[in-house]
Amino acid sequence: MTQLKIRNEQASDYEEILKMTYEAFLTLDYPGRKREDEHFLFRLLQDSEYVIPGLSFVAEQGGEIVGHILYAKSKIVCQDGTERDTITFGPLSVKPEYHRQGIGARLVSHSMDAARELGYGAVVIEGVPEYYPKLGFKRAREYGLTLKDGSTPDSFMVYELKPEYIGNRGVVHFLPPEYVKCETDDIGYDVFHRQFMRENYPDQIILRPFFDGDIALVKDWLAEPHVAEWYKHPEHWISELEKRREEFSFLTHFIVEYEGAAIGFCQYYDCFFSQEHEVWNETWHVGEKAGEVFSIDYLIGEKDYLGKGYGKEIVRLLTEKVRMLGVKRIIVQPEKENTASRHVLLANRYKDNGEDFAIELHEDSI
Repeated sequence: MTQLKIRNEQASDYEEILKMTYEAFLTLDYPGRKREDEHFLFRLLQDSEYVIPGLSFVAEQGGEIVGHILYAKSKIVCQDGTERDTITFGPLSVKPEYHRQGIGARLVSHSMDAARELGYGAVVIEGVPEYYPKLGFKRAREYGLTLKDGSTPDSFMVYELKPEYIGNRGVVHFLPPEYVKCETDDIGYDVFHRQFMRENYPDQIILRPFFDGDIALVKDWLAEPHVAEWYKHPEHWISELEKRREEFSFLTHFIVEYEGAAIGFCQYYDCFFSQEHEVWNETWHVGEKAGEVFSIDYLIGEKDYLGKGYGKEIVRLLTEKVRMLGVKRIIVQPEKENTASRHVLLANRYKDNGEDFAIELHEDSI
């Protein structure tokens, strides 16, 4: 394997880092996640006066950028009115195929060594609470620190670069206004994301993970006449989405995007577990054990995208995702009157068995 190289970020790296940042966070999910906007944050920070150029690094392997970290200024306002300069990093990005290889840890270690040499005393972050303690970070509450709203969540952490640097209790201020802009500028995000997707994934259907912020979108789609005709009991669908980390964790949901525009919803699930839910009443596809038989659902919520062949591509992508899980068979039972859906399944080489449509994944190749 080619040796990993960590070097300072260069202006010519921008486009490669931007795309890698998008891909790095595509599968990250947590309660309250509104959208994937880390690539938007990276773009916004390019113009920030608070970013520290000497602490922006890339990890490179075989000439390919596989990781990136940048730092911005922050500060602690102590109870006695004094201030202490600190720094924060993020987004910290690692290309998905290089996850779990220690690249993120090496970027953090390398960059903090550089920060120490530049005279910085402490790093404060909001990050994955299970990950960063492994790198030596401690909960900020141990230092008597709070966020501006007075909270001290587990995700709020500190690493002292100089022993006993923090001292007094205080409030941490993340200085770049771009952090707030990233979270609140919905119009700016939408314009940026659509342009980004058109440039990097032109004319492509993308199945991205479902985030909590998408529930309202699906609720609107379920009320559309062309969807409501086939998707009865919308309250059941919304309940499943709201409980997707609990009772309905066996379902995997996606939002369908076309060049950055959210146009539909889809999911796959293990039929073995769906049998437990009486409200589904899906005895037509009983699975003998977990992992053998799956089913799929999809809808196109935006009317402007109907009749353009996107349904066929959604089913193709869903089927391929299930195939990668090692599943033997997918069964679907569309309404007999839903000719469009039935044609889409046939176009993806599902076989009409009279009562349902099925594809044997070990026999067919898409």
